[in-house]
Amino acid sequence: MNKKKCRKCGLCAKSCRNNAIFWVEGQYPKFILDLCTACGACWISCPYGAIEKKKVIVGKSFINKVKENLWLFTGKSKAGVSETGPIVKEAKKRAIEFAKKINADYLIIDTAPGAHCNVIHALLNSNKIYAVTEPTPLGVYDVEIILELTKMLKIPTEIVLNKADVGNKKDIEKIARRFNTKISIEIPYSEELIKAYSSGKLEKMVDLI
Repeated sequence: MNKKKCRKCGLCAKSCRNNAIFWVEGQYPKFILDLCTACGACWISCPYGAIEKKKVIVGKSFINKVKENLWLFTGKSKAGVSETGPIVKEAKKRAIEFAKKINADYLIIDTAPGAHCNVIHALLNSNKIYAVTEPTPLGVYDVEIILELTKMLKIPTEIVLNKADVGNKKDIEKIARRFNTKISIEIPYSEELIKAYSSGKLEKMVDLI
């Protein structure tokens, strides 16, 4: 922040949806970088140009070739970084650029449960969403949240039911009917799949599914 330009008006703090700017009337605002998502609302809203952009390395993104015609893009945050939205955004950007370069048939983006910033960054501009869940109380809760979000984003969505033969899937079916969403794939419980996942054998997991 440029203190020579700042008028201590507090507009930047009022525009921040993540409460990453602490402001007391008559004082310079204080920026809490751990809460910042780099959305740019503060410097856009400042009428005096007092907030200046600065590049900071908060993580890295990686590319790995798993097998012929299958690549994996991942991201890793630096220790102590709590807001990883910018890392997700950058990893997705690199994946899209690479997919266009090789003329890929599909680009599959995996994301975390819930409906927070990282999830929204991953879902934006997607053509279709597969909401992966399981027939448990937590699975019902999570899939309801994600279906609410995809409805707002107006992105076609289908449900993938993992561990479909464990627990009671009636609650998942009830949620699916309420959102007019079909359960397109049911994956039964498999110890072989768990072993492949825990050992990081992505290629074997693809073959098992």
